[in-house]
Amino acid sequence: MGQAGGKGSDRPPACIVPTSTQIRRAQSQLTSKWWALQAEGKAPVPLCLDVYGKAFSSMLEQHCGKHRSEHQRCIRSRKLDPLNMSAWYPECGEPFEIENACVGGLLVEIDKRCSGPLEKAANTFERASGDLQDARLKSAMDSVGQCVAKVASAKGVSPQYDAEAARRRYFMSKNVMLR
Repeated sequence: MGQAGGKGSDRPPACIVPTSTQIRRAQSQLTSKWWALQAEGKAPVPLCLDVYGKAFSSMLEQHCGKHRSEHQRCIRSRKLDPLNMSAWYPECGEPFEIENACVGGLLVEIDKRCSGPLEKAANTFERASGDLQDARLKSAMDSVGQCVAKVASAKGVSPQYDAEAARRRYFMSKNVMLR
């Protein structure tokens, strides 16, 4: 995930945004054009981190943190290189896939609850032609950040995701890797 902070410790990153892969996996359930801009790299990761990275990190830890912890614990206990996916995935990939499914559920929740600010930000971003200093873009992005922060602190947020499908993805991928 696009992240900042938390390096070299057990603490989750203080600031994180979903990866393009996570967005693409959830794309069929997302309605806002914003996500495509982010997944395609048009909306720069530093902008996204600055605008909603802290709130997203909080949501991620609250709703998907147990899977992240399980994944990291597996890698540490087997002394695997966390940067070498082909080394750790066969042993530790299941909680990784479930975490990614959970992230998809978070994206759907944000998309539903923040559709207005996300659409405005997407349209303003396109009109600004990549000018991150554009005052209207800054205002639109501030609205996105406020909305995601509101969702992160809201009661009753319950991301829906298919953990069983994530397990199937893991077992299929593991079998391919071990051939």
